[in-house]
Amino acid sequence: MPRSSFRQRVLILAATLVTSVQLLTLLPVLNAVKADVEQRAHQTTTIGGAVFEEFMRSRTEQLRTIVDVLVSDFGFKQATAGADIQTIRSALANHSARIDADIAMLLDLDGNVLASTDGMPGSAELDELKAAITGSAEANAVDAVIYVDDVPYQILAVPLRAPLPIAWVTMGFQIGAQLAARIEVLTGLEVSFVDRARGMEVGLIGSTLPPAGRPGLAMALATFQPGSIDSATLGVMGKDYVTVMRPFPGASREVQVALQLSLDEAMVRYRSIRAILLLVTLISLILAVAGAYWLARSVTEPVSRLVSATRQLREGVYTERIEVPKSHELGELAHSFNAMQQAVAEREARIVHQAYHDSLTGLPSRDRFLELLEPTLAAGDATTVISFCLDRFDQIASSLGHDASDQVLKLVADILTRNLRDQQLLGHLSGNEFILALPGNDVAVAGRWVQHLSHLLHAGVTLSGANLSLHATAGIALFPAHSRSGIGLLRRATVARANASAAHEAMAVFAPGDEHQHRRQIRIIGDFPRALSQNELRLFVQPKISCANNRVVGAEALVRWAHPELGLLAPGDFVELLERAGSVAHLTRWVTREAIRQCRIWRDEGLEVSIAINLSVHDLVNQYLPYNLLEIVKEYGLRPDDLTLEVTESAIMHNVSLSLSVLGCIRDLGFGTALDDFGTGHSSLTQLRRLPLNELKIDKSFVMNMSSQKDDVIVRATIDLAHSLGLRVVGEGVESADLLERLIELGCEYAQGYYISRPIAADAFVAWARQWHLAHDANVVELRRYPTDR
Repeated sequence: MPRSSFRQRVLILAATLVTSVQLLTLLPVLNAVKADVEQRAHQTTTIGGAVFEEFMRSRTEQLRTIVDVLVSDFGFKQATAGADIQTIRSALANHSARIDADIAMLLDLDGNVLASTDGMPGSAELDELKAAITGSAEANAVDAVIYVDDVPYQILAVPLRAPLPIAWVTMGFQIGAQLAARIEVLTGLEVSFVDRARGMEVGLIGSTLPPAGRPGLAMALATFQPGSIDSATLGVMGKDYVTVMRPFPGASREVQVALQLSLDEAMVRYRSIRAILLLVTLISLILAVAGAYWLARSVTEPVSRLVSATRQLREGVYTERIEVPKSHELGELAHSFNAMQQAVAEREARIVHQAYHDSLTGLPSRDRFLELLEPTLAAGDATTVISFCLDRFDQIASSLGHDASDQVLKLVADILTRNLRDQQLLGHLSGNEFILALPGNDVAVAGRWVQHLSHLLHAGVTLSGANLSLHATAGIALFPAHSRSGIGLLRRATVARANASAAHEAMAVFAPGDEHQHRRQIRIIGDFPRALSQNELRLFVQPKISCANNRVVGAEALVRWAHPELGLLAPGDFVELLERAGSVAHLTRWVTREAIRQCRIWRDEGLEVSIAINLSVHDLVNQYLPYNLLEIVKEYGLRPDDLTLEVTESAIMHNVSLSLSVLGCIRDLGFGTALDDFGTGHSSLTQLRRLPLNELKIDKSFVMNMSSQKDDVIVRATIDLAHSLGLRVVGEGVESADLLERLIELGCEYAQGYYISRPIAADAFVAWARQWHLAHDANVVELRRYPTDR
């Protein structure tokens, strides 16, 4: 009897609760759904506004990109300067066609149309554009909305500079029904363009609304607050629309877009959900009464077991299983609960492993490696940490793809893992960097391990049937000699590896002062932008004389850095660092402009000589370099053959085809070209014959040792070879009168070296040259112009 009474109470309680909950929640749910639908309608219009703004921003960026390309085109600048209207119209048509622009014009600085792809608009129609560009002489671009033949256009005007502004290039898209239809496709909203140019009066430019609703739209929008960023509900011809207004980019008039969503269409979803909820409520009430009795009979014991298991799961115990017959629904729940426990346990183990191991190689990550290393260091056991990375790994990724580079990392990790011994730790830091800890601090043992690693990698790995030979660079740090912490050992092993890489060696051991040198190099790279902006760079030159008459005929530009704290830095202290950091192009631009400016000053002081500058490997792959050089030379009123560009064999060999193309263009423009440090690079005689050169400079290592018969033969053969190829010869490293006399005997045209002069400040060059000519009976200083070898 007590058992039956309990079931009855459970039955009544369950039925009452279900019925009450269903009835009490139905109305709030319906209200919430309705409010949600309305809110989503407002969100949809707001998002539509954002989509419109992003779409217009994208169109503006497209305009800016294509106009920037056009105004940067050298031929277009020439056509504009020469008033070649046919060429200008062709260029405007071609570039506007790339982005389907509806209008393209070239305007003079007063806003008058010089050329157009669509007729010549009247000047009155461009008053607003004229005002915009004449009031923005220094601006990089002008956005505006203009009317041409009463048709509105979104336009972008960009100044054409050569180098000062000479005209404005203008392109744009028509604002109308076609654009409205396109935005409707993107947003799913009704789109209308309006113009508030006449106070609160609204002019409709274009709309996707049915024609019958458009007059009502204009009247309704007249009450909408301009500039409001929130959506609002407007009545249009008896229908409610959620509306958001957005200003049209660049509009000097009040040109705006109205994005609208019909509330009637949005509420279709609400009415459908309301019918479903009513039906569900009715069915639930019937089932609640029928199922309450069954629930009272079967739920008590299984639920108690589930509650107990849930408590265990909350406390992290995943081993307590729930035993309930599967034929019972709660038995299925218990089975699923047991499966969930096992899945949670496996997932936690997997998450822990992934948190401490690299997902690609399966090796311990940096944090896990340091954690595994910590007990060894805490015990005070001598330990060697080796940081190594695969060389030229980026080339594998760029040539074979990232999938191939990932596969290479897996293969390398497998090789290293198979060669690990007891008490050795291996980790993968990132990319192509690995870390290894060996017991003991014997550098010889570490060196043998690195050598063994090099042999394994050099043997190569097999990828897609091909064998890839690999190379690695390693750095070694010792515990406790170099650091007493894992992080410190890792950092100093990395510094040692960087030193080995800079020295082109396979391995280096950390030494006191390395970290200071590493920090110094990082500081030099970081301070370089300041050196450019604060005028800390200094131009030095080394004179070059004619062997025939001792006249000064030129100078080689060199650079020094007057660092406020590190002192006067020689090129060897920072040029190579800037090359590795990718900043050497900025240095080349500074040296080029400063050298040409200084050459102009020498001319004004009566000293007519040429000047030479050195180009790096990065400069030789810059296809715009020849034209930049030509522009600077013309700026200072010099001729191209007043400047000689010196390159090394190794710089050319980095990218032979592109380097030859750039160097050939430089010579074709009339600049002098010279091969510097000849004899120390890798080019063959066949390659030398292909080089577009005027001059060959023999490396000082041969000239300085001409007292040796072998070096003397090399210099003589080099001079004969250069002359047979039609090249002039410069002997570097002339440090004595005997060396100069020997070069003269061998027919060398020019010489430079410490015997003639050490590098001197550029502003002291004129005084030095006059003193040199007085001392060597060369009273006339002239610039020797040589015909460019073709």
